Amino acid sequence: MSFPYFAIVCAAVCLATPAFANDSSASLGAGGLMLTKTADVRMAAEDLFISPRQIRIRYEFVNDAPKDVDLLVAFPLPDIDAYEFFEEPLGTVTADPLNFVNFVVKQDGKTVPVQVEQRAFFQNRDVTAIVVKAGAPLNPVHPKYCTSLDKLPKAQTAALIKAGIGEMEGEYLHPHWTTRTKFFWTQHFPAGKTVVLEQSYQPVTGQAFFSRYDVQTDEKSKDSDANYWQKTYCMDKATLSTLARMIKARGAKGSEGAAPGLLATYSTDYILKTASNWKGPIGKFHLTLDKLAPANVLSLCWDGDLKKTGATRFEFSRENFAPAQDIKMVVIK
Repeated sequence: MSFPYFAIVCAAVCLATPAFANDSSASLGAGGLMLTKTADVRMAAEDLFISPRQIRIRYEFVNDAPKDVDLLVAFPLPDIDAYEFFEEPLGTVTADPLNFVNFVVKQDGKTVPVQVEQRAFFQNRDVTAIVVKAGAPLNPVHPKYCTSLDKLPKAQTAALIKAGIGEMEGEYLHPHWTTRTKFFWTQHFPAGKTVVLEQSYQPVTGQAFFSRYDVQTDEKSKDSDANYWQKTYCMDKATLSTLARMIKARGAKGSEGAAPGLLATYSTDYILKTASNWKGPIGKFHLTLDKLAPANVLSLCWDGDLKKTGATRFEFSRENFAPAQDIKMVVIK
């Protein structure tokens, strides 16, 4: 299993001296379509597929109003703190600084043209114009982000520092703005008719390593970092036993290029609670989780009956579903 890994490790890319990247990357929990609350359009059905490689959603919307409705629909990505990720890898993303999750939406099989808004903020203040005027990339996902900052003329660098959205650390400029990216378009909902939208994108899947330290269940480990995976992904005894056997089997060779005795983890988040913006609950909700390979281990916290339906898949269905929790799952191999 391989992933297109675009690591934003400016310490390794931009500095003249050798540096080592961290052994983990952050995930971004993007979710489904959003809009301001509506009293007319309901989500009659949602079929959601999640894997570390791709997220696909098929929606059925119904306009219960006696007249047609045009609504602004948006797919916002989570904020990216440029300072936080200046020396940290940011999951698995594409090299496109705007559509770095390869977001696509279709209606009746035809791609819907969407607009992209990307802006920079600092302490809730829009600083986009300042960043653009200085010639700096807005998004740390930009493939030339680090080198672009290093090559800024002194006057532009001084402007960013004066605005309070950059500071010099040694010889290098560190950014302090947060990037917000949003895809949006106007969607037509005919009165009394069903509109089918299909959305797909590549999740920003975080990567890390899992060791025998992480399967400890003694009292000492309960309040330590060793219990992070167990608490965050609700790992039961059977799961921990399976992982312990996998770690033992990898004693001579780790997975995905890891050191001996280490397993590779892929954490994927999905913001599900945005469905509450539509009229009423989801009429028919269906969830499919895919761990990609039969030998992989999947774990998550989920209030419902997940049924294994294949060698790699687990499914859940419910009618009149009002999601009260988002999805955080991990696949370990």
